[in-house]
Formats: sequence, structure tokens, C-alpha cells
Amino acid sequence: MRQKLTNNLGLKLISVAVAFILWLVVVSIDDPVITRNYSGIEVEILNADAITSQGKVYEVLDGSNIISVSLSAKRSVLEKMSRDYIKATADLKEMTILNSVSIDVRTTRYSDMISSITPLTKNLKVDVEDLLKKQLSINVETIGTPAKGYVVGSNSPSVNITSVSGPKSAVSKLARAVATVDVSGASSALRASSKVILYDGNGDVVNNSALTMGVTDILVDIDILATKEIPLTAAISGTAADGYASTGRVSVSPDTILVAGSGSSYKSLEGITIPAEDISIAGAAEDAVFTFDINDYLPSGVRLAEDDYDGTVEVTVYIGKLENTVVDIPTANIAINNIPAGYQAVLVDIGGIKRIEIQGLNEDLTGLDVTKVTGIIDASNMTPRDATIEGIHAGSYDAPVRWNLPAGIAVVNSSVMEVSLYPVADGTAIVALPQEGVANIAGQTEQTEQTEQTEQTE
Repeated sequence: MRQKLTNNLGLKLISVAVAFILWLVVVSIDDPVITRNYSGIEVEILNADAITSQGKVYEVLDGSNIISVSLSAKRSVLEKMSRDYIKATADLKEMTILNSVSIDVRTTRYSDMISSITPLTKNLKVDVEDLLKKQLSINVETIGTPAKGYVVGSNSPSVNITSVSGPKSAVSKLARAVATVDVSGASSALRASSKVILYDGNGDVVNNSALTMGVTDILVDIDILATKEIPLTAAISGTAADGYASTGRVSVSPDTILVAGSGSSYKSLEGITIPAEDISIAGAAEDAVFTFDINDYLPSGVRLAEDDYDGTVEVTVYIGKLENTVVDIPTANIAINNIPAGYQAVLVDIGGIKRIEIQGLNEDLTGLDVTKVTGIIDASNMTPRDATIEGIHAGSYDAPVRWNLPAGIAVVNSSVMEVSLYPVADGTAIVALPQEGVANIAGQTEQTEQTEQTEQTE
């Protein structure tokens, strides 16, 4: 056996050597060195405080922090390689005056089997600016429409201010911070979570990864208010210029408004009247126009319900020119009050009518029914024609007449008529009263009835 192993030993050793060489050749052919690219490698930034410690911030430009890397190694090694095993870094301490930083790459595995590793993006490009901090009020805005008969009321955000820091060029453009809440179909108060969105001066949304916000999400409470329509009216004060008067017509535009609210003030509100002290027509000789902000007259807890209405109300008081005319009043319409005890009063007839001049607006004068105009004489206020006799006595008196005219019509000049007093005894006249020349005889009992009737008419 031993002899067989040692026979032709040289040839056998040569065969082994050749076989090994052939194995090496085969292995080399089956597992060659190849090159493969790996993309989406994020560059880790080192020593950022080299910039931030100076009160500055940096921003990576052109996406240069996401790179591709080229690896050369045997096929068997690359088959086991993953981009997760590739690490890229950029040290900001080594930033050049051109604001670029060289990118270093290495592998965390199989590093001794890698023939070469090369970043296809050689440098990280950065922009360095001064750091700016800014505070913005958070405005709550709503979208959607509440249920019919309801409007959006006040809102209460859990936080109303957010701080923003970042590059000066970006922060300086910020104008608003807004939290939006959807109120579609709401008929009662609601609470919602909302993201805080930044806007620039042009109203465009700002999405800048270089900006840091102190508050990014908030809770918002929204009141939902009931609505109702109420009328608007106005009262007036003052006297128009001489020869003019209010026609009594006052227009209010708009004459109704839609209000929203809650609580007792809202529930009890049935309308709003602009008070007379705010609408004076003193000295007016033409239609007087006044403008008000109805918000000034809304009670606490009530507001306008329409966002497109600013609350402007216009009140017009119509002024007309006064006219004079002469009318004849039946003397039978004139009563005498307060006749002295023991006397009868007789209105001396002057033809059955008393002509008076009156003044008023044309429409009032045209509609006047003179048969319904009455007059009253106060016997206690008469002046005796015989001034030499003192005290109450039988005789003739001058008596002023107070006319009862509709509102807006007045007597131009005072009216005085002649009244005669006749003594009576036991209710019987001492002298016979003429059938003619007497317009009104006021006995004590009859006078009382006339007085009561007149007072009821007034």
C-alpha cells in the first residue's frame, strides 16, 4: 500500500498543483470584481453647532444631502451589500468659503473587502444665514356652513401664539399662522384639533423644512349660535325749521336685520329702536338723512349674523313745507267749561260758524274734516268787556278758544269769541234768553256733561 502511494510521487504532486491552479482560475472567473451604484443615501451632518453657535442657521441646497455611492468589490461581496451598510457624512467644521463641505463615505460592513467606494456627489452645498425668531398670533378660521338657522360664533384656541425660528430670509416673509376648523352642519358648540399652517404675505402656504415652530397643533372650541330676524325702527326729536314739519314718515333701511346670539338678552330681543335723542330734525328744511352703525345698539351677547353686512343703517325723516288755509268751524262744536255757579254762559252767535286760519302739511289739510273739529272755552279765563266792574257778574266777556285739531295741524292766530253770562235762580234763567244770537248755552249740569264728553274726545 505504501509503495503504491509513493510510486510516481512527483507526477502526483504536479497534478495536485495543477488542480489548485485550475481551481483558482475557476473561482476568479465565477466571482469577478464589479462596480455597483447605491442611491438614496442620506448624508449625516456633523458638528452643526459650528454654525448654530454663532447665531446662524444653515439650509442644505439642491438636495445635496441625498446622494448616490459607487462601490467596487467582488460579486459575492456586493451580493451581500445593502445601502443600509453605507454611511455618508459631512463635517460642517470643514465648510469652505464657498459654503460647501466634502462628503465622506464608508461601509459599516465588509469594508476590508471593498476595492473602492466613491460618492457620486462630492460636496454638500449649504446656505448659511442669520437666525431669526418671530412670534405669530394663531388665527382660527372656519370652513363649511353650519346647520340652517345657525352661524359661527366666537372661538377659543388652546394656544394663541406660536414662535417660529429659522433663516432670516424665510422667517421675515411669514405673515400669518392659521388653524382651520370645519363647521359643516354644526348646530351646537364643538371642539376640534387643528394643525397650525404658516402663510406668507401673498397668502401662500409656507412649507420650509428649515423653519422650526414652537406650536404645530392646537385644540379649538367653536361657539355655534342660533339666528333670528328682528325689525328696526327709529324715533325722532326736535322741531323742523319755521314753515316746515315732519310728515310723520320715517324710513329705516334696512328695516330688518339678522342677528345671532345666546342667553337671555338674545331670547328677549324682539326689535331695535334707534332712540329719539340720536335723531333730531331741529331746523330741518328738507328730508333729514342719518347714518348709524347698528352694532352700537345691539345688547350684550348679540351680534350680526351675516358676515357680508357691516351694520350700516340709514334713517330718513321726511320733511314737508307747511301751508295755510282758512276753515269754518260750526259754533255748535264749541263747549264752555268752568261756568261760575249761579250763571249760565251763552256764546254770542256770529253766524253759526267760526272762521279760523290753520297751518299744516298739504296731506293733513286735505284730509281734515272740519265738522269734527271742536273748541273749548274756559269760563274761568274770560276777560270782562266792562273793565270797571270787578268780580264775576252778568255781562259780556272775551273768551279765548282752545281748538282740538289733529296732530300736525295748528291754529295760526289765537281765536277770541264773545260770551255772555246770565244769572240763574233755582236753575231758571233770570232773563229770557233770545232764540237768535245764542250759539251755546251751558247750564251747570249740561256743562258738566259737555266737559266730560270733551275730555273723552281729547
